[in-house]
Amino acid sequence: MLKFLQLNVVGALLVLVVAVSGRADDSELASPYVPSENVMADVDAALARAKENDKLVLIVMGATWCHDSRGLARRFADPTIASVVNDSYETLYVDVGYLDSARAVNQRFGMPSIYATPTVMIVDPETGALKNSKTMHIWRNADSISYGDTRSYFAEEAVKARAPEGDVSPLLQAYYAKIDAFEAAQAQRLVTGYDLIGPQLAMGPGKYPDGFEKLWGEVRGFRYQLTDDLLALRASAETLAAEGIDEELTFPEYPGLSWEGE
Repeated sequence: MLKFLQLNVVGALLVLVVAVSGRADDSELASPYVPSENVMADVDAALARAKENDKLVLIVMGATWCHDSRGLARRFADPTIASVVNDSYETLYVDVGYLDSARAVNQRFGMPSIYATPTVMIVDPETGALKNSKTMHIWRNADSISYGDTRSYFAEEAVKARAPEGDVSPLLQAYYAKIDAFEAAQAQRLVTGYDLIGPQLAMGPGKYPDGFEKLWGEVRGFRYQLTDDLLALRASAETLAAEGIDEELTFPEYPGLSWEGE
């Protein structure tokens, strides 16, 4: 199993400077995160190419202002990683703007919100199923993941994505439905926070208003906690269903968020 560096995200601030470590820095790479006139047509085209070429679709939702989005793009430009990605995936970069764009893309593949920049989705072009939901959230710390681990991840996930899946029992489906409803409600709280902080992000470094750092830390902390809790809930549901146990799940309760009621 891959081991990835875990970062303390509580109160973390937006970092806009990338450390140079002997590989291409951001100034040498054109940002792949550019607005699209029709992002859903882009998705359709990527799915069609993947079907034609017997590949998976790799959708990278990120932004030029995001340190980790740029870090992942820099890794994909590395020849040793590019060879793996190009062999197994049709890659589509999607610009999320200032957390306000392309929301229909993640929703199309069963995610009510993105929970990080970048958000990395591996999609089966035949079924439209999201294949890496249990591991995708590590890419919120993309620039802290080594080049070697990045290469290994996408090689291994390509194999996993093509493996046959077992049937989902009615009991597990029922558990999943309750978790999905919980996620949808919490994701809407997060999207409300995005709508508030997005215009502040757009002002750019040095122009952020008072309170920006606190608000950004709150948004970031909530979305990270939520994804961790969702993974734990689904793992618990799978264990219970495998044992034939039908009981109520214990859902986490979060404190009120500063933007609620505004």
